[in-house]
Amino acid sequence: MQHGIKREKITEVAKKAKAERDKTKIENYRNLTIDILQEKDNKIYTKDTLNKTTTVLLLNPEFYTVWNYRREILLDLFSKNILKKKEALEDDLKIVMSQLKRLPKCYWVWNHRIWCLNQLQTTNEANWDVELAIVSKLLEMDSRNFHGWQYRRFLVENIQKKSAREYNTQPNLEQLAQLKINIKEFEYTTSKINKNISNFSAWHNRTKLIPKIYSGLKELDNKEEFSDVSHLFQSPYSIMVHDLELIKTGMYMDPEDTSVWLYLYWLITDKFFVDDLRNSTNEKASYKDILHEQLKLIEELNELEKDDNVQGLDNCWCLKSIISIKGLIKREEAGGSISRGTLLDEDTRILINKLIEIDPLRKGRYLDQLKGVSSIISVA
Repeated sequence: MQHGIKREKITEVAKKAKAERDKTKIENYRNLTIDILQEKDNKIYTKDTLNKTTTVLLLNPEFYTVWNYRREILLDLFSKNILKKKEALEDDLKIVMSQLKRLPKCYWVWNHRIWCLNQLQTTNEANWDVELAIVSKLLEMDSRNFHGWQYRRFLVENIQKKSAREYNTQPNLEQLAQLKINIKEFEYTTSKINKNISNFSAWHNRTKLIPKIYSGLKELDNKEEFSDVSHLFQSPYSIMVHDLELIKTGMYMDPEDTSVWLYLYWLITDKFFVDDLRNSTNEKASYKDILHEQLKLIEELNELEKDDNVQGLDNCWCLKSIISIKGLIKREEAGGSISRGTLLDEDTRILINKLIEIDPLRKGRYLDQLKGVSSIISVA
């Protein structure tokens, strides 16, 4: 009995029959792959070899050599007008989609889909909007699939290129179109993060979009059309404050979640934010003020974590972030330049030794920090 389902007993005769069938399938697969690889070496490009690659790839979509050979065959058949390019590529997109449903994290399947679209685009026949709808559905099924997010970025880039071509004589309209796309993607990351705070790919996409949207809005004279987001993008500081509050929720919900801590590190170290805080004449918190606020918050969180476990252990990510932020504060106080050794005061050494105890898998890295070989400012 497994998961409430009674397991059927297989007779010895049935087992032997299955083993024989499997043996035949394996033998056929081996013979077919040997045949295909020989034909590849001999540069044989025919409809027959194309069909053979289809058979193998349906059985084993991770056979990247066969994907490469398939592309060579297709290009040769296109050049000789033996295959209709659009029709053949659309057929391959269907094959790829069936494989993505089985193996949504297979590099070679995603690579072939990108190749197909790039080929279609040579005659301006790639349907980027349809692809965006498809990847949105796939990300609904697995919102943290980084292949899907990478593919989505590829699509958005091409949608922006398309708008640039359409408005090449009207730069203002091109700018508006690209800004709208970026804002839509930013809102998409927000919706995914609100559903799942641990969505690292959504956080990562956010890091790419924020500077683009800020620059795009800054160049506009009339921001009325974008009133829903323009207040958020008034300055890097306003974005930082907003997103620090967003990740604060994540830190308290799940202090073990890597994605939240890495996004925090980006917020407090990226040049986009740091330069604004250092150079702005507006009346707002300084860069050092922000660092102190985050340090206090994380120290309080760490104390709560210690209270919540029987051993009274510190939280690993809290400790790493405390060490990193203290290092950033010291560097700021020193005017931006300070040696690694200077950052290693007695308190920091104590914290690193605690990390060695609670995170022994990364002992080597922490020992390098104690020796001053690697930086204590990075949390990764």
